[in-house]
Amino acid sequence: MTDRITVEGFVIVPPLSPWDEKHRDEIWGYIPPNTFGRTEAEAWRRNAGAASRDPGEFAILVQRWHDRGYRVKRATMVIEP
Repeated sequence: MTDRITVEGFVIVPPLSPWDEKHRDEIWGYIPPNTFGRTEAEAWRRNAGAASRDPGEFAILVQRWHDRGYRVKRATMVIEP
């Protein structure tokens, strides 16, 4: 038996410039943990924060971020004892 807990989910990652691409793992590893959600929609809602309270605006916000290059990616969170 292990005390490790593994949770599968999703995060929202920002677009990267060609210059930042070589540091992608460090950038993506630092920025998106606060957007971790069990579903894609939950990750987008966490990314939106207080702005996601209006259901009519949520789809518009997600589309705007998507148009700017933000993407949802699969993620695994490991909780160690």
